[in-house]
Amino acid sequence: MADGNKDSRRRFGRRGRDRSERKEEQKPKLPDLPALTCGICEKQIFDLSSALTDRGGGDPVHFDCALSKAATGESLGPDEKVAYIGHGSFAVIQFKDKTQTTFIIKRRIEWERDGNKLEWRKVMQRRMGI
Repeated sequence: MADGNKDSRRRFGRRGRDRSERKEEQKPKLPDLPALTCGICEKQIFDLSSALTDRGGGDPVHFDCALSKAATGESLGPDEKVAYIGHGSFAVIQFKDKTQTTFIIKRRIEWERDGNKLEWRKVMQRRMGI
């Protein structure tokens, strides 16, 4: 290297290509979702991935709002609480021990109907590439 020659190390990458030849693939622009509001508390929903569908219609609601609404009217005994068990359902569960690691499902509370594909969920799934 002391003799003035170019650096002899190999260089990897797109050397020699003109910048105009490097075209990045353009992803198709997806429609923007309008600002959606919770059907229960009337506040804006910022995280649609955790939103559930309102029981009465197809509007999205906050997960916490759905949980509190599902819990209203449920008479809970000792060591019981309302929890989300997946697939759009809540349940009244009773813990078997004080560590709260094992539980029994006492009553199931259906929240979302299975198989409903709503427009706001379709757009969100397209955005996430699902």
